[in-house]
Formats: sequence, structure tokens, C-alpha cells
Amino acid sequence: MTGHRLARLGAADLAAIAATAREILERIATGAAQHGAALPNLVTNLADGADSIVADAALDLNWDLDAVLPFAREDYASDYIAGETREALLRHLSAAHRTFELPGIRNGDSLDALAYERAGRIVIAQSDLLIGVWDREPALGRGGAAQIIAEAVAQAMPVILIDPAGKRSPELLWDGLAEIELGEQTIDTVPSATLDRLDDLIGFLLDRSDEAEDSRLLAAFEADAEPREVSLALAYPLLVRLMTLGKHRFGPAPRASAAHDRPTTLSPDAAATVRQPFIRADKAAKAAARLFRSSYVLNFSLAACAVLLSMLGLALPHGIKPVLVILEVVTILSILLLTRTGIRRNWHRGWLDNRQLAERLRCLELGVQLGDLDLRGDHGHHAGWACWYGRAVARSVGLPDARVDAGYLDKVRAALIELVDEQIAYLGEDARRMRTVEHRLHRLGTFLFAATALVCLALLGFKLAAALIGDHTFEATGAPFTTGATIASAVLPAIGAAIYGIRMQGDFAGTASRDEELCHHLAGLRRVVAESPADFDQLQRRVRRLTDLLTENQANWRQAYHARPLALPG
Repeated sequence: MTGHRLARLGAADLAAIAATAREILERIATGAAQHGAALPNLVTNLADGADSIVADAALDLNWDLDAVLPFAREDYASDYIAGETREALLRHLSAAHRTFELPGIRNGDSLDALAYERAGRIVIAQSDLLIGVWDREPALGRGGAAQIIAEAVAQAMPVILIDPAGKRSPELLWDGLAEIELGEQTIDTVPSATLDRLDDLIGFLLDRSDEAEDSRLLAAFEADAEPREVSLALAYPLLVRLMTLGKHRFGPAPRASAAHDRPTTLSPDAAATVRQPFIRADKAAKAAARLFRSSYVLNFSLAACAVLLSMLGLALPHGIKPVLVILEVVTILSILLLTRTGIRRNWHRGWLDNRQLAERLRCLELGVQLGDLDLRGDHGHHAGWACWYGRAVARSVGLPDARVDAGYLDKVRAALIELVDEQIAYLGEDARRMRTVEHRLHRLGTFLFAATALVCLALLGFKLAAALIGDHTFEATGAPFTTGATIASAVLPAIGAAIYGIRMQGDFAGTASRDEELCHHLAGLRRVVAESPADFDQLQRRVRRLTDLLTENQANWRQAYHARPLALPG
């Protein structure tokens, strides 16, 4: 929540504000319970006035209280002379579940205002819903209630407004009230409603998707169960290993090992809250990716085998033909069964969703150390189990219980640099590997089609020679060559077409290009981070930049592969 201080509240009825705030908190708690959520917590700056009033109401209702202070608590407490306001602050700090003390600098003017603005923005970043006590008058300075409420609305964050004068009923501002999305809103344009729509809002914030496939994928993720077919998914790793033989020596991927020991300022429990689901999502994404990729490699390979089996009947004894027919039928049935299993088990979506969740959690661990939970990282679109789960993890971590000082910021910067280095190393190696696979598959396909042309020319030459000689014995002697050339002219293009299908489905060139572009941007970010001082605001911007880069890359990657579901070759 955010609101005016005592000086601006003036003659407002503080008891009425307290009663209204308590009623709103009770309705929020009731709504959360109806949707199976725990009791909410209140995040506030604990300034005198509205912050203190609403904090008292929250504590009376047994809510956890989280405090975001613009300065170290001793400096912040010095704002209040001995008396009720100072005692209230100390009482609230003592009762607070977590307190995040920001590195504000006092100079009596601009830096003070910057510190309050920073603290207000952390409150927004920590919250799903903002309660604002605002008289609807313009802001008197940076970081005030008017500014924080306006920024919350611009970020598509729902806001409940309380009129300190008591002339207007509480009002819900939320762009979700509109039937269609109209883009970024302002205080003047955002749809509003009475608190009768509060239950709709709480359901939107908390409800997981009721889609059957979402429920199945979420249950599989929470069970941490590896797909039973994954041990058979050897085709794609084997293909990559064969295509890169003698070119690369690959060790463990950085993504698989870095999460365990990256430096962090979080408590062991908070770090585990993020890292454990990240490791699980990363593992699940890799298993589903291996299944999906191996399935299309097998499908195209088996399709080429079916052509080979069909053509072998021209060369092998007649008695072998029933066996070949049976093998061809088994091959085609295998393609059908593999495709049906992959579609029914949804390996494609399991890969995309778990990778999306893993990338979000990878960035969350850094962001949360600077107070940013990224609750609106999906731009307010709350569909899909991965988005729902990512927000649930973020809420579970919540606010750091720490004082931000030089040592704290140095640790965050070190963790940021290490993460960027890991990503550069992984993406650079992956780009080189994908380039190699694409290049060699392209060369192999070109060779096969060129070989087909040569075989056809040789067969044509043989037929022409036989016609010129006019000797039937010569043509009969060359019958095995004719048969072999006929088989080769059908099988070699079939294998070449299978290779082309694997290249198109695998998008090796596109993956390499995206990896290389991201590496370039990450290298620039790393250079800036390493050369800049460990400043809170700069680190926040750098972490958000990293999050944007990885999120944008993941979105591009997801879009590219979303259009390539598992399907029958053809």
C-alpha cells in the first residue's frame, strides 16, 4: 500500500480511513481463502499517516507485514521526533516479518526524494495489488502516493483507491475491467469499478488455468517425474554427436550446474525456494526436448527406411519380399505410433512451457535480491501453468530481509556477472554446435542429391551404350547395375529429403543466429556491469536488462518452435 503522510491528511478522519482499510483487507483475505491461497501480506514503506494506519489494520488481522525502508532503519527513525509517530514506527518495525533497508542517501532535497521514490517502486514490484490512500490532487514531490499510484496503473497493476476525505467510496482501477486490451493506461483512462468486482480480480490473480492439459503438465512438474520414454530418446543426441564428431568436445552444459553454487545474498531457504523449481524445470525441459527432437529425427529417418525397404524388393530374392513388406508396415506403424504418443503426451508443449518457467526463475533469483518479483513479467496475461507457477514462486520468496550496503551490492554484482558469463559460455558453445550440425547436414544432403544425379547419369549412359551396341547380352550382364542404380535413385533422395526435414524442424541455423545475437548483447552488458560501480539503481537496471534479453530471446525461440509441432513426415 501507499498513501499520504499525516501532514497531507490534515483534518481527515483517521478512524474512518482505518475502518475502510480494515474492511478492504478483510475482503481480500476472504477472497484469497476462497481461491485456496494463504493469508496475504502487506508491503509498505511504514511512513507516518496512511502507511501506519493500514499497517495496524493488517497486523490486527494477523497479516504478515513487510517493510521497505528508503534508508537504514536508524536514519529512517530519525525522521520522527519522540512521540506517537516514532513509537508506531518502532512498533511496526519490531512486528515486521521482513524489512528491506535500501541505501538511501540524505541531503535534505533531491537524494531524499530519490530514496522515497525508490522505496515506493519496490512496493509496486513486490505486490499484486496496490491500496492507495490518495486525495486525487497532484504529487507534491518525487515518490509520493500520486506518483506511485500512477506508475502502478501504467504497469497494469490493479489499484484500490481510498478517499481520505471519505467523500467517495473505495474504487477499483484495473485495465482487466475492459472487455478488450487497450494498451498502457493512465489514471484518467484506466477502467474503474466498485469493490463488487474485487472477487473477479482475486480470481484473476490467483486461479490456475482449468485447462486439462495445463493441469496435467503442472501435476507432472510438481511430481518431478521424468517421462518414462526419455531413456529411449537417443536419436537427437546421437545425430548431434555424429554431426559434430571431431569438431567439438562438449562438457556439462553450464545451465545444468550453475544454479547450485552461484553467489547470492538470499537466505538458504529463500535461495532454495527459487533454485529447486528452477533445477526441476530445467531438467523437465531437457527431458521433453530430447523426446520431441528425437521423435522427429526418428520419424524422418524411418520414412527414408520405408523407402529403402520398398526398393530392396527389386534386388532381393522373391521369397524375401513378404519379410520386406512386414518390415515396411512395422516401420510405418512405428512412425504413426511415435507421432501419436508425442502428440498425446504433448512433448512439444512440455518442452516449451518448462523452458519458459526455467528462464523466468533463472532471472528471478537475481531480481528478488533487489526487491523485484517480476509479478507482471508476462504483461498481465495470466494464462498457462508456467506463468502461474512462476508468480507463485516469486510470492513465496517475497521481500529480502536485509540491509543493502556496499557488501550486499558487491555480492549481487558478482552474481550478475557470473550468470552473464555462464550464459555467454553456454550460448556461444551452443551456437557453434548448431552451426556445425546445420553445415554438415546441408553438405550431406547436397552430396546425396548430387550422388543421385550422378547415378541417374550413369544409368542413362549405360542404357544409351546398350542401345548403341544393340547387344542384349551386354544389357543382361548389366542388370544388377540397373537394379542398383534404380534403388539408389529412389533411396538417396529419400534420405536427402529426410535430412532436409530434420534441418527445417530443428532450425539449427536459426538457433545459432539467435544465440550469437544474444551473446553479443550479453557481452556488452557484462562490460558495462564490470566497469560500473555497484550502485543499487544501476544494478536494478542491469538485472532488468538481462531479464529483458533472456525473456525476449526465449519468446523468439518459443515463437520459432511453436510453429514446428510434431507431425507426420510429408
